[in-house]
Amino acid sequence: MVNTEYGGIVKMLRFFVQTKNFSYVDRIGNALNPEPVEVALLEALRAFRSIRESAPIDKNGRMYVEKDGNKIPVPGIPSDEEIKKFLDDVRSDMGVAKLVATLALAYPSRKENSGGGE
Repeated sequence: MVNTEYGGIVKMLRFFVQTKNFSYVDRIGNALNPEPVEVALLEALRAFRSIRESAPIDKNGRMYVEKDGNKIPVPGIPSDEEIKKFLDDVRSDMGVAKLVATLALAYPSRKENSGGGE
């Protein structure tokens, strides 16, 4: 299942959606070939890493950012294996990029919504 294989990427993109930054998800979901997906993912990872490194930590040890008075959990950074697999799969099937972008726009499950996790 894509959500399991690319769970870290979906969580990272969902974080951007929750902070009202739809740029990366839109670029990945609307890409017509693998190159724009690679560029958007690279830029998303760069921005996400920067946000994560400066995010405060709550009393439960979870990173978060505040947006409009809400605390939004900051998930972990996707692994290099997951990124490589995602990009390899996108190069052979662009439908994978659209599916991951669509999952990022969906509401998270209750289990996932309870914390950002690593």
